[in-house]
Amino acid sequence: MKHSLLFLLTLILSLLILGCSSEDQATLQGIPGNPGPSGAPGLQGPPGPSGKDAISPQSTFLINKFSAKINEPLVFLGSGFVPGESVSFSLKLQNSDLIPVETSKVRVLDSGAFVHNLSYISTDVSLISTVNGMVTVLATGSEGTKSSFPIQILNNTKSLFNSNLGANILVNSYGIDPVIHVLGSGFKAGESVVLYADNDDINEIKLIESTVDASGLFELEVDLKLSSGHYLIKAVGLEGTLATSSFLVGNSGGSQGATIVATSVSPGETSDIYGSGFSVGEIISVVILNAENGSNRIVAGNETNLSGAFLSSVQIDLQEGLYTILAQGNLGSFATAPLLVSSK
Repeated sequence: MKHSLLFLLTLILSLLILGCSSEDQATLQGIPGNPGPSGAPGLQGPPGPSGKDAISPQSTFLINKFSAKINEPLVFLGSGFVPGESVSFSLKLQNSDLIPVETSKVRVLDSGAFVHNLSYISTDVSLISTVNGMVTVLATGSEGTKSSFPIQILNNTKSLFNSNLGANILVNSYGIDPVIHVLGSGFKAGESVVLYADNDDINEIKLIESTVDASGLFELEVDLKLSSGHYLIKAVGLEGTLATSSFLVGNSGGSQGATIVATSVSPGETSDIYGSGFSVGEIISVVILNAENGSNRIVAGNETNLSGAFLSSVQIDLQEGLYTILAQGNLGSFATAPLLVSSK
């Protein structure tokens, strides 16, 4: 009996010790082990959507007229393009179609500028009779430079007048003079316009703010506090109008002894404009100041020869009167001359 009782007590005690030992083991955990090696990389995801074409804020593209027939001669002028690149031109219509301009590609000069005398945009009879209204002319460089300019295409069945032909600014800078003369046209009447300057060496800075007059024009003189260099100038209208141009600050090396002469003509005749004393190979823009309703008109572009001279023949379709012609080079040279338009 005693042995049975002793055996029973021993068994119960063993079970109690075993139960406590199992509970302690369940409560205590060991130190976590080191993480395993990384898995193999996953498959490459699909490519993202193509981005939009980048703009070229340093490039400028101009046409000597704001309105013209599709088979009418024009002058294309550009600056800020990549030296040596080839530039092609196309017409962007309101339905987003692109029509190549019927001309050979233009090679950009080492200065990043070009001048191209165009005989016509197209000789396609269907385009001559159907294309009309505001369109965009695109200048696309082979190195990716892009710029554009608005023009109103006219045909024989439509009105030749449109009061909203796009904005434009002209900057007269004379190299060493810290003051630039800015003329704007084609803006909205009463619109507030802010001028900004920018180049690769500075962040965009505000120059001045002004208000456009009732004719969509403004004229400003800006006293610059900028270091020497070539700058982009941007006129931003607070109602959405935009125009750009460029100017030089500092001694640009251009000739300050340049002269021009323009032959007197009757309305509709051709005036020969001679220039001399400019820098060799300089790109010249010929502008009639206050040509129509106080606005300026670019009438020709040319490149000087080895003597620093040029000749441009321009058809003058102005009313009788005495006008001022400005010839301004991309290297800082400039000259003015009178132009007499009078019936003989």
